[in-house]
Amino acid sequence: MTKEKIQKRLLNLPKEITTAISSDFVFLVWPDKVQHFPARNWATPQFHKTISEYLTTPLYTTFNGYLVAYEENNELILILPGMKQ
Repeated sequence: MTKEKIQKRLLNLPKEITTAISSDFVFLVWPDKVQHFPARNWATPQFHKTISEYLTTPLYTTFNGYLVAYEENNELILILPGMKQ
């Protein structure tokens, strides 16, 4: 996926999702669903481990100031609000 496609998908998220984004969670965004799980007080290595569980060669961008990880040939987007850029 391109950064433009990532931004378009993220901009189309329901308002309930975008207002729920906080540093205490990691959000997994697929084309047909969004899931989240706790990431309270995580250190950078914990975020890297999670990214590697979902993405082989991650690329990074931002959305509303939050770090976002994705891959070119993967529909999954990870929003990582608690991870420092």
